[in-house]
Amino acid sequence: MLFLAMCLSISAIAAAPQFTIWGSTDYERNRLTRLEQSLNFSKVPMTNTWNVTIIPGEDFRRRVELLKVETDSAYTILQFRQTFMNEDYLVYADDGRVRHTLAHESGHLICECNSETKANEIAYQLEFGK
Repeated sequence: MLFLAMCLSISAIAAAPQFTIWGSTDYERNRLTRLEQSLNFSKVPMTNTWNVTIIPGEDFRRRVELLKVETDSAYTILQFRQTFMNEDYLVYADDGRVRHTLAHESGHLICECNSETKANEIAYQLEFGK
């Protein structure tokens, strides 16, 4: 019985967050869900919720210009646990690049920081389990 309780508590820690996606097509939303589920959240705890909004390319470019953020793919607003993704990027990037982008953006949420280096370190752990 104790073993079962320990297994259940470990699986709760290792579970990926509640992942919600808005915008774009069913194909792109399903693709992001599939790629997010392939990340290994067992060694790095993730926030309970993570929201992603896919934004049409032109709107995305206007937003990053306004926010003075240098990215063509995605950015995350930490206090809202919200990632915004460029729909044009999703159309042209392969699954490996999109998966890394998701890992990187979740890295920002995990470290609760804007450090690109730290987000990349966490992304590596999520992608390769190391």
